[in-house]
Amino acid sequence: MNRIPRRELVRKGWHVLPGILGAPIIVYTPRWVTLLVVWFFAILYTLQHLKLRRGWKFTVPIADLSYRTMARDDEEDNFLGSFLLWITMAIICTIFPKIAALSALWVSTFGDCFNALIGQLVGGPRIPWNRKKTLIGSATMFAVSLFALMASHRVLGLDYSLQFLGGIALAAAILESLPIRSAYDEFTVPFSTALLIWLAYGGPLLAVTW
Repeated sequence: MNRIPRRELVRKGWHVLPGILGAPIIVYTPRWVTLLVVWFFAILYTLQHLKLRRGWKFTVPIADLSYRTMARDDEEDNFLGSFLLWITMAIICTIFPKIAALSALWVSTFGDCFNALIGQLVGGPRIPWNRKKTLIGSATMFAVSLFALMASHRVLGLDYSLQFLGGIALAAAILESLPIRSAYDEFTVPFSTALLIWLAYGGPLLAVTW
């Protein structure tokens, strides 16, 4: 077993907060409330990212605090990961039905969190196409994503096919394992999850209500 640094635990704590606090908003409030909240945070994190990129000298509420506690080593002059997560979730909540939004949120936040923590804690064999990732981490991503997808369907009272949800979880695990900049999976994982859910179930796009 490896030791996980305290900063990494704090960073992952911030990472799962949208999944914990955002889910009740998606599930229980009208769509306009969800959009108001998610676009508010998307704007905050966009400002934080642009501030760092352009050297602006002002403090962005909430986003500045989270940057100081959870920024990656490659985010000295940017906040790309959180910026992409919030912009992607704002787009998803604007375009797709509720089940797609909730599924995307939970797969992205919980799947990525436990994938990273278990991968660092246990270690073990590396993925052939990405030596920074472990097999146990990707397996954890798959398992947690599958559980998250099942939970989102149960919360909304929807039936599901375990094989179909397993396919979506597998797609999320594969996308997360790709040898690209780690921040990019804050877009690829949630958006692909929402898109696959919508392609399977259909439903109106850009609807005024959930």
